[in-house]
This record gives sequence, structure tokens and C-alpha cells, in this order.
Amino acid sequence: MIKNIIFLRTFFLQALWNFERLQNIGMLYILYPVFKKLYADKEERKQALLRHIGFFNTNPYMANIIIAMVVNCENNIASGKEQNIKKPDMIKSVMAGPVAAIGDSFFWGTWRPFVSFVAILLIILSMNMFSINFLWVAPVIFIVLYNVVHLAFRYWSLVISFRLDDKMIKLVSKLEIKFIEDIFKIIGLIIITFALFFYFKTFGLVPIIDSELNKLVYPEVLIFGVIFLISFLLGKIRPVIMFYFALIFSFILGYLGI
Repeated sequence: MIKNIIFLRTFFLQALWNFERLQNIGMLYILYPVFKKLYADKEERKQALLRHIGFFNTNPYMANIIIAMVVNCENNIASGKEQNIKKPDMIKSVMAGPVAAIGDSFFWGTWRPFVSFVAILLIILSMNMFSINFLWVAPVIFIVLYNVVHLAFRYWSLVISFRLDDKMIKLVSKLEIKFIEDIFKIIGLIIITFALFFYFKTFGLVPIIDSELNKLVYPEVLIFGVIFLISFLLGKIRPVIMFYFALIFSFILGYLGI
């Protein structure tokens, strides 16, 4: 029961975000039901809360790992198994940076752009193959895909961290996040490339200069091939960069009246 209460409260981690200590008030809000259960005496509860009034900041999607470890540590302190009352603060200080880097890189730097590319492709496919009335499907798919993954991870990470406790540090260090990110970046690159292809196929591309090349190769196919070739030759272009490149390129084409 207490785990579910903590999970629901984690969504308010940044509700009182401040410039001095960032997420500390949100952390106190999450931990309060735990301290209320552990310390019947108000003075002891107050001292426990004061231990967590300091600076805290991490990725909100990854914070549940730290929260579960801190709660386990506070349980041990209350029961007398742990004598070092500074250990919960040490856990926050040591873990906040590494898990924030993982969360920022994957959820915001990889997963969100990837789902955006899927939505863009669906919008263009709707214009090309289906009725414009189906355009509402794209944002719905975006919302569902994006939230299902991070919500499932947030609940799983809370439960598994309660169970593994300190062993969770070793598990996090072994996560092949970079490999997973690379896979999604490649798939995202392919998706945005196909989105561009269908865009030019739908709206067309009138060549400025009539040449023999235009008679042999459709302009949209040529652009599709050039973008695809450049992407794989360079190998390090992130999908989000490709998206902005496509956006700027489209503005230029529109300005030229192509």
C-alpha cells in the first residue's frame, strides 16, 4: 500500500521546484507518508524530515530508484539496523547525477524524438494514403507510446529498487542504455527518412531546372537517396538533428516555391 502511495506522490517531485535546492520539497512530500509511519513522535519525524531538506535534483523518470533506496535506508535507521543517519543523503548525492544522465539521454534525448518521428510519419501517411480526418491518430499514438514506456519504467524501477536496495546500483551500471539508444536512433533515422520520402511523394517537388537527370530520376527519390546516403556516411547524425534539418530544408523549398 505504501509503495503505491509513494508512486503516486513521485509525480509531484517537481511541483514545488525551486532555484535554490531544486527538487528538495518534492522529495520531502514523497517521503512524508514513510516518516509518518516510521516515527509516531513528531519531534523524531521533524528531525527525519530535516535530514532531507538539502539540495536534490535528478531526472524525474529515474528518481524512483533513489527514492526506494532512501526509503529502505530510512527504515533501517528507524529500526536501528543503520547507525549512519547521513547515509540517505549520501545515496541521493551519489546516485542523482548518474541516473539523471541516463534518464535525460534516453527518455528526453532518444525516446521522445523517436516517438515524435513516428507521429510525423503517421501524419504524412494519413495525408498520402488515408483521409485527413485520421490526422488525430498521430498525436494520440505519440501520447500513448511515450507515456506507456516511461510510466511502466517508473513503476518497475520503484518496485525493483525496493527489492534490490543497494544492489540496484550494480544493476543500473550494467544497463546497456547506449546500445538501446543507438538502436532507436538508427530506427528513428530510417523513419524520418521515409517520412521525407512520402512527404515529397505526396506534395511533389517541381524541379527548378529541366534536365536529363530529372527525366531519369524523380526528384523526391533523389532527395530520399541523398539524405539516406549522407546519414549513413556520417554515421553520427542524431535523429533530432535530421528532423531539424528536414524542417529547415522544407522552409527553404517553400521559400523557393518548389
